[in-house]
Amino acid sequence: MASAEPATPPTLSARMLKTRLSISRNARELTAENGFAGFTVEELCARVGISRRTFFNYFATKLDAVFGHAEDGLSAEALARFMDARPPGTTGISPTLLADLVALVLEQLRRDESEIRGVHGFFTILHREPELLARMMKVGPERQAEFTAMVAKREGVAADHSGIGMLVHCLQFATHRAIERYLAAPDGPSLEDEFLSVMHQTRELFHQHLPSDEQLPAP
Repeated sequence: MASAEPATPPTLSARMLKTRLSISRNARELTAENGFAGFTVEELCARVGISRRTFFNYFATKLDAVFGHAEDGLSAEALARFMDARPPGTTGISPTLLADLVALVLEQLRRDESEIRGVHGFFTILHREPELLARMMKVGPERQAEFTAMVAKREGVAADHSGIGMLVHCLQFATHRAIERYLAAPDGPSLEDEFLSVMHQTRELFHQHLPSDEQLPAP
């Protein structure tokens, strides 16, 4: 079934965002097909249908295009909904935090599912090419720290709150494991179902009782 078209033409900013996302998506596809050194900026531009000058309006280098902009990950609307979902009058960590975060991740996975399938070779080659791996090792922690700080801000706690950090790590692991399973089984469960399966297994473990407070070492 054809997707519904917007009733009004997209604004310039919407068109620019679409172009920027297309550049990154095609850069990853070309990397998966040919390796990072196996294509030029000119070839990427031809594939996207833009000029070299337009490319450099969006990205300084080919490497930047492959990894995209941090704000292209989660939409501003989705982040705003997450920030506004904290129940009013809550003191301390909100009782809906985990559910709200899972809903946020699921929205992103649904949006990216077809692209993840299309560039599955990128995730394999990412760990084989030193230049890509070095950038991932730099960008990954930076973006995770930014996301953790945002969650902590919503909850009114310090950015280095251990529980928030642990929760974000769990979500990141669940996302990576879900993608691995999804790509390994083309006819298997959806990406959403794979993610929820990992989260249910994790919750089952964290529901177990801890030693009593008297037995725990002082923080």
